[in-house]
Amino acid sequence: MSTFDVRKKIRFGHTDPAGIMFYPRYFELLNEVVEDWFADELGMGFGTLLADYGVGAPLGDVQTRFKAPCRMGEHLLFRLTVVEVRRAKVVVNVSVLDGANERIRSKLVLVCAKKDMSGASDWPKAIHSRMCEYQNQGSCS
Repeated sequence: MSTFDVRKKIRFGHTDPAGIMFYPRYFELLNEVVEDWFADELGMGFGTLLADYGVGAPLGDVQTRFKAPCRMGEHLLFRLTVVEVRRAKVVVNVSVLDGANERIRSKLVLVCAKKDMSGASDWPKAIHSRMCEYQNQGSCS
């Protein structure tokens, strides 16, 4: 199983007046991690998906558990793992870690959606095969 790891610093702009990360900012950081995975590891950024293939990768579903607060100034590890790859969706988990301690865990369903909003589409073959390399169990479909 492969993972995609990226470190993020929790900044003033991510936090509420108490210095604790405000949950909507977490979802912005989460999207950054997914975008970075597509561009840096899968070799196809969101811009290329839209311009060259006419598809995007919006969230179809997200489930999140906040286990412990994240505070301004902390450097945390965001770890993405692939759970399932299908022809028009991918399911990933993203954990926010401080050492061995998990602070936040999200399960995301990303769908391959046509740019014109007319429905789902298959992932481009090049990106689908790269996603499959990250899958932690089972076969890709």
